[in-house]
Amino acid sequence: MGLHTLEEYYGLTATELMDAIEARFRLKVAVGGAVAEYQMQKHVERLDKDIVVQWKSHDTDGHPDFSIFIKGRTKPILAECKNARNGVYRKAGIIKNYKVEFQKTRASKEDPISRSYGFDQFKIVGVCLGNRTGIWSDFMFIRTIDLPCQPNNSNKIQIMNRVPLIGGQLGNWSQDLGMVVGPS
Repeated sequence: MGLHTLEEYYGLTATELMDAIEARFRLKVAVGGAVAEYQMQKHVERLDKDIVVQWKSHDTDGHPDFSIFIKGRTKPILAECKNARNGVYRKAGIIKNYKVEFQKTRASKEDPISRSYGFDQFKIVGVCLGNRTGIWSDFMFIRTIDLPCQPNNSNKIQIMNRVPLIGGQLGNWSQDLGMVVGPS
């Protein structure tokens, strides 16, 4: 088996590339985002082929991560992938929920509130729990309409949200993407 194209491009072995990632916090965060998107893609690929006629992934700033085309619909369902935050919600020292942040990295200079996501930007969000559970295929999914809005802006998704633990219940969250994509 030959070298991977990245080994050739950077002139490093696979192990050296992994060491470089491991040694740099921001790079690990970026890789975690890519891994989460790749894992969510696997969830999308498993959707019922009688309902989902095609899907596309996107690596474009300002565009949701996935377009899911449903039989009988002209417009795709847009889906965004997020990683759970390191912090958790506790009660009496026991972890009750994970956290997810719905906020872009940067705001436009002309519009400081542009860091916040609007309910119209995507219809589904998948939250990867890998950095909490150690299993990067662990996800919770929800429709954006089921998320709370910001206290002072009903058009924007609340920035910090609770995500149930695997097997836990909290509103309309589901481990099954098909339950969230289904008829609505």
